[in-house]
This record gives sequence, C-alpha cells and structure tokens, in this order.
Amino acid sequence: MPDRTALSLQQEQFFRALRSGDWQKPPGIENLGIKPEKWLKQVHYGYTLYEWPNDGSRDISPDRVFGGWIAGLSDHIVSMTMASALENDEWFTTTELQTRILRPVPNGLIRIEGRMVSRGRTTGFVEADWHDDRGRHLVRISAAKAIRSRAELEAPSEPKTA
Repeated sequence: MPDRTALSLQQEQFFRALRSGDWQKPPGIENLGIKPEKWLKQVHYGYTLYEWPNDGSRDISPDRVFGGWIAGLSDHIVSMTMASALENDEWFTTTELQTRILRPVPNGLIRIEGRMVSRGRTTGFVEADWHDDRGRHLVRISAAKAIRSRAELEAPSEPKTA
C-alpha cells in the first residue's frame, strides 16, 4: 500500500457525489435523516469534519440527544473517515463500533472530527470526537473496519440450502 495523503481517484469521485447531493444514500442513512451533503465540511485522507446543527429533533429530553442517534450518526462519520483512506477498488464494512457518551449532547452546533488511527491491508481503526460550541468533549467513538475489494462486498449472498 503506497504512502499517500491525497484521496484516491475513486474516493475523490465518491466524495464529490456525496457533497453535491448526487450520492444515492443507503436506506439506513436516508431513514435516519443524516445529511452529509450539508454537514460534511472537510475531508482529506484519513480525516473528516462534520458540523451538525442540533435543533433538538433527536432529543429524548431537552438538551439530551438520544444515544441511538449518536451511534447512528457516528457510524456514518467514522465510515466516511475510513472511506477517505481507501485505494481504488476497495470498500469496507464495520466490524465493531464503540460509543462513549461523556456528557449529554446539547442543542446547538456540534463539531465531529473523524480520524484514522491505523490502516492496514485488511483492517482499519478510526475514531471520532464530538464537541459542542463551547469546546466541551461530548462523545468518543472508536470503530474497526474490515477492508475488502468492492466486488467482494457488493457480491450477492449465496442462497441458503436446507
């Protein structure tokens, strides 16, 4: 794997489509209301920056975001961080996701930075940190990703036999 700091051609095209709104969101992303075309502010190799304008619509009580929403949005963000570090013809799947909520996530602008910690041939480890507009550390996410060929992950599953 070459040392590099720029996105691969495949990933440049992917993030261009994602940021323009031309990316066809998977149903899970669409149904959760995740809006990378609006919230992704920066991307480069092994790094993403999202700004989520928390309007309270994901709260379980005032100024307290539902933990499942935090995990769902975080999985997307660490996934896009991993995607930024892929070579042409590679893709990935999440094998582990750990969510640590350090304090309640309040309403207002939430900055979420994703970074690659380690990237090997078949695995990647990424983290993300959430901060509020006062700079308080709210959440830490850690995720392991299995890196495979796109063809392997997009292949239809084999039918089960009895």
